[in-house]
Amino acid sequence: MEHVLANRIVKIRSELDRLKTSDLETTIIDLGDREVVGYRCGIHGASVHRYELAAPVNLDELAEFERRVGVRLPLEYREWLTQVSDGGAGPMHGVFPLAEEAENAAVDYAADFSFTAENPCAPVPEGADARWSQNIERIYRGMTFLADEGCGMYNLLILRGPASGQVWWHSYEHASATPILHPETLRPLTFLDWYELWLGRALDPSQDQVGSFGEFV
Repeated sequence: MEHVLANRIVKIRSELDRLKTSDLETTIIDLGDREVVGYRCGIHGASVHRYELAAPVNLDELAEFERRVGVRLPLEYREWLTQVSDGGAGPMHGVFPLAEEAENAAVDYAADFSFTAENPCAPVPEGADARWSQNIERIYRGMTFLADEGCGMYNLLILRGPASGQVWWHSYEHASATPILHPETLRPLTFLDWYELWLGRALDPSQDQVGSFGEFV
């Protein structure tokens, strides 16, 4: 299992380097009194992270977070954090650092995420403010933010409950959450599945790039 996981991570890093080489362009911009480096990327969100990986997570911070959550992080995510990067290059606007919150979220890490692939959190109709608040409170349990897609849409990694280890798509505006399904197997994605799906589409000129994982829910 560990050998397979290590091989997948090595392949992902190689493909990420290949994508960076093909997509990231740098230019020198003359501002008159000085010159600065400008960046241009064609892949959605890449201009934010520019394919740079942050340093791996501080192990003391990881241990403290796992104590607070009360569970060990999903294996694939834990290996990525400790062996590769704590934030930076990845799907959408890049992978969030460990436990970074969005939309001023108050995440209850100690509670179970109660939704499942069979029972996701459906969008709230416009004007149903009380239900919107209830949904948001239920969504922000036992999960962590993985990536920002823009326009109030996020990718979440479930840490506790029956959907533990799965990556979900979340619309803050509509207070909804739905598992992201693999386009071939129709199974919910794990962390590395999610990363590989994005890379595969980004590197395949015959496919449209991933502008939102909402297309796979």
